[in-house]
Amino acid sequence: MDALVGLDLGTSSVKAVVMQRDGRLLAAAGEETALHTPQPGWAEQDPQDWLAASLRALRRAVAESGVSPQQVAGVGVTGQMHSLVCLSGTGEVLRPAILWADSRSQPQVYALLRSPGADALAEWTGNPLAAGMMLVSWLWLRQNEVDTARRTRWLVSPKDYLRWQLSGDLGTEDSDASATLLFDPFERYWSQPVLDLAGLREENLPYVNLSARAAAGLRPSMAAACGLRAGTPVVFGASDQAARAVGQGLLDEGWAAVTIGTGGQIFAPVADARAAARQAPHRKAVHLFCHALPDRWHLQAATLSAGLSLRWLRDQLWPGSDYASLAEAAQGVEAAQEGLFFLPHLAGERTPHLDSSVRGLFAGLSLSHQRAHLTRAVMEGVVFSLRQGLEALTTAGAPLEGLLLAGGALRHPLWVRLAADILGQAVYTTEREEITACGAAMLAGVGGGVYADVRAAVQQAVSPLGQPVLPDPQRAELYTQAYARYCRLYPALRQAGFARPA
Repeated sequence: MDALVGLDLGTSSVKAVVMQRDGRLLAAAGEETALHTPQPGWAEQDPQDWLAASLRALRRAVAESGVSPQQVAGVGVTGQMHSLVCLSGTGEVLRPAILWADSRSQPQVYALLRSPGADALAEWTGNPLAAGMMLVSWLWLRQNEVDTARRTRWLVSPKDYLRWQLSGDLGTEDSDASATLLFDPFERYWSQPVLDLAGLREENLPYVNLSARAAAGLRPSMAAACGLRAGTPVVFGASDQAARAVGQGLLDEGWAAVTIGTGGQIFAPVADARAAARQAPHRKAVHLFCHALPDRWHLQAATLSAGLSLRWLRDQLWPGSDYASLAEAAQGVEAAQEGLFFLPHLAGERTPHLDSSVRGLFAGLSLSHQRAHLTRAVMEGVVFSLRQGLEALTTAGAPLEGLLLAGGALRHPLWVRLAADILGQAVYTTEREEITACGAAMLAGVGGGVYADVRAAVQQAVSPLGQPVLPDPQRAELYTQAYARYCRLYPALRQAGFARPA
């Protein structure tokens, strides 16, 4: 048995893959998931929709792969970070999940920041406070949905909810737990001082294990629904960022991964968590999370609305169009070079502003600008925002020798070209599809006995990098000048009252 299955629960879709132990992708399938915004600043999804979409994606991928259920050595699950799923004592989902992009808990963030224990909280968790993370979403719930909070027995992350449904095991692992603001990433366990602050007991949270360890076997009903064998090992898995890094072979210091998906992230592994925490500028929203290896961590910068900004533009101005068509049209025009800029803060922003109240902006619009110019401005604005995150990471001491680009951005060369020119770095890409789900499958291979450990999985399943895309010197210089103008937009918004006061 050497076929492996990975499941990636994203914000806009669920993706399932079947791969061989050498990394060859046998099949992939995806199912879209609905995002609900019942009030401004809210972002919710129904966990039961996640499960239904996951089972459909798994069934399609397994069927298209041609492998028999007996050939599958393990299933790995990964997914979106920070979000809150509330379960009753009987396992009932009590309300829609409050997602990472949800900003309703900003009053709770402000209250904590004004409290005497704000600095201690940052020291306990290694992270800045931000709306949309499990701790502050829970505090909002306690104050605004008292009955739901009273009935909540377990607080669970999205991928752990899925694994619980698939296998019956209600546990978690370091990488996702460290993204809740309830966890001590240095000791790799729940932080008792933070639990006391939140009015929680350790029993309200899943027990913690290792990412690549098998949790339990696939339940018979789930196996029948997705076309796999009952009892197939399901591993604890990892956060989407940690799983993607495993799929890229990004385990050690020196490289960073830039991901442009629904959100945008920059992931930089570190070997010394306490040293990284001492240098990380918390006010610039640089996060410290656990990696999928027990002796590694990572610094992370985040842009909340990356691909989500392009999705918003498409839905409003290009309904029915695919993203490739949008990027193709944008390739033939200029935006920043014509004075047109976009701030991608449609759901607030994380790095470097840590401001959930700020909103997006087109600046410099003229009568000559068409839809293609707006698309180009959105794409450039996303990468400008990521440049701010990259600068925050390097300020925090993350060593940087090269950049790996991942996410939906790989589907069109304009994203790659913009990343190289705006970030001013050599950018490496991979032809491997569905890297995050493949990373989850590799973790399943460790838990299922196919690989000795995560490093062995990387050695066997990750191909060497090819030639990088280099920045064009002339365009890089023009974008550096444009970036300086971009950086002046947020302070202008704040002065005009469209962002958090200084």
